[in-house]
Amino acid sequence: MRSFLALILLYALAAAAQGQDRHDWKSLAQLHPGDRVRVVLKTGPVEGEFQNWTPQELTLVTTTAKREDVRKIERYRHGGSRAKNAAFGAMIGFGGGFALGVSWHPCYCTRTQGGALGGSGFALIGAAIGGLLPTHSKELIYSAK
Repeated sequence: MRSFLALILLYALAAAAQGQDRHDWKSLAQLHPGDRVRVVLKTGPVEGEFQNWTPQELTLVTTTAKREDVRKIERYRHGGSRAKNAAFGAMIGFGGGFALGVSWHPCYCTRTQGGALGGSGFALIGAAIGGLLPTHSKELIYSAK
């Protein structure tokens, strides 16, 4: 029964992904005025705030580009904060460090103490790595065929 439900879920996700055609110029309808976008033109990339679009062209605050000159359009998304990334990294680091500390604890401490020591050390490393991760990402809106 579980495998059947998993198959249904995968089928539904695949159908939803196919419904989002990024090669269609009409996909620009999901942009809102003021969205920060990166447009890759035949002459090079341009970044700016989206203003509007027509079937023939795209208008940013600083640039107007014809449809045939546009290769790709990406919208910037803000993924969160560095503190959130650091906390997530610390949790992952603590879990991994605890598992290592329990299995390879030194002879002068118990397994629980070894896990706590390993978890603490790896939590610091995970927090540092998580804090260095970028806080924004890009979402593909349109890509020329």
